[in-house]
Amino acid sequence: MPVQYALTTKTGMKHWLISIIFVMTIAPLTAQQVEAIGRLSADTVVPGQQFGFELLLKTPSTFQVKWPVFADTLSASVEVLERGAVETSKPDEQGNKIIRQKIALTTFDTGWISIPAQHIRFSPEGDTSTHYIVESNPLMLRVLSVPVDTTAAFKPIKNTLSLPLSFAEVLPWLIGLVVLAAFVYLASRWWKKRKKRSTPESNETVPGLPPHELALERLEQLRLERLWQQGQLKEYHTRLSDIVRAYIETEFPVNAVEMTTFEILQALNPLRINEEAMQKLQLALELSDLVKFAKAQPSGMENDMSLNHLADFVRESHQTVKDVQAEKTEEAL
Repeated sequence: MPVQYALTTKTGMKHWLISIIFVMTIAPLTAQQVEAIGRLSADTVVPGQQFGFELLLKTPSTFQVKWPVFADTLSASVEVLERGAVETSKPDEQGNKIIRQKIALTTFDTGWISIPAQHIRFSPEGDTSTHYIVESNPLMLRVLSVPVDTTAAFKPIKNTLSLPLSFAEVLPWLIGLVVLAAFVYLASRWWKKRKKRSTPESNETVPGLPPHELALERLEQLRLERLWQQGQLKEYHTRLSDIVRAYIETEFPVNAVEMTTFEILQALNPLRINEEAMQKLQLALELSDLVKFAKAQPSGMENDMSLNHLADFVRESHQTVKDVQAEKTEEAL
């Protein structure tokens, strides 16, 4: 293909003068060619089918080239799907290089579609102030319409195909479940430690101090803290319940700390504790449960009465322990 240059100049005599100068300047390069070629991967497609377009430029290796930047469309009816990298070859024996780029295209029109010529700017060696233009060859693409048989009956819509899950699809869910399980485990351990630290009462005895005296001392200390008078009802009744449960677990063979109120009462029934003391224990523990779990709001008299009831229970139940021990001593003698 002959060399193609486009030069914008003024009209008249200046045009002829510049043309003569241009020819004289480029004359030593007549053995070298600047050539742009456009090629299609197919000459016939159907609407929506992808096809390739390749743009090549042959130019002396010393020439500066300004490669075109392709937008989302190549023309009104041709869309650009993907742009490949611009590749430049090494100079050949004649000192020419090849620049190329592949582009994926598609169209949804039918009939003959025109692929317009592409304009590429370049500058000869030593002339960076003037830009010349070479055009690629325009191309024609035939887009066939899809035949539709209007006489055929409508076919039912097919259900979606269910494909088996791959490991890559399941892996994010497995990771999520593992992370969730680890979070629940750590949160549970943290809550148990926090609850243990926040519970001031325990079933450990102070050396030299009997369980009933320790319980009575803690109850008196709780009375002096005046928690319910400061609006801390739940904390007050929780402490009451913890004190008496720790006492029962230490004084009797009953795992009161882990039991419900009903289970504690059932376990204490066979131990011959004073019936009135048992009723006081029941009233205090049931009121404590209502405050902790049902957000009950007992009166001030009921709050004080619960503490007094538990103090009476501690004294009466300890007396039962003493009586049993005395009976065992007499039987042993």
